[in-house]
Amino acid sequence: MRWIIVLGLMFTWIQQSNAQSITDKLLITLVDKHLPKVLHQEQSTPWQMGTYDLTVYKMGSATFSSTHKYLSLTVPIKVLMRGKVNRKILGQKILLNCVSEVLTQARLDIEPIVQPPKSKAHVEISVPVPKSNMYCDGFNIPITPLLEQLVINKKPEWEQQLERDIAGLFKQVGI
Repeated sequence: MRWIIVLGLMFTWIQQSNAQSITDKLLITLVDKHLPKVLHQEQSTPWQMGTYDLTVYKMGSATFSSTHKYLSLTVPIKVLMRGKVNRKILGQKILLNCVSEVLTQARLDIEPIVQPPKSKAHVEISVPVPKSNMYCDGFNIPITPLLEQLVINKKPEWEQQLERDIAGLFKQVGI
């Protein structure tokens, strides 16, 4: 009799493990299919050194985890930055062509608040910025503070947009 109970518990655990795995795969597939390859883009943006173009790309598959309260997605991203730096060196004004490529992972923590018909979600985005430089015709220019400020400035907009999108999805499915 004990073996039957133990086998039943093991079977239930295996079913739950597979269900979680299948759910994870489904969510990752949906995210990968619907998340655009270009996540953010800026062109001819002025900054203290000149101007830059910046594009944030999704680089590969997302990973998913969840708790009883949160859904978490981690998305590998590449930030490609190109720019022109206008500087005076030894009294001469020079124009430097610059490029930088930064790899990191964006994390989205989503707290679904299911209260039909007014369900919504709270989204928290984190994007760690590694130490980064722009390479400008032989010069290295630190850009970590610039990228950190970009994340600080854009984060509320990104979070609000995702919250609206999730609320729209809830509304579409009637919850």
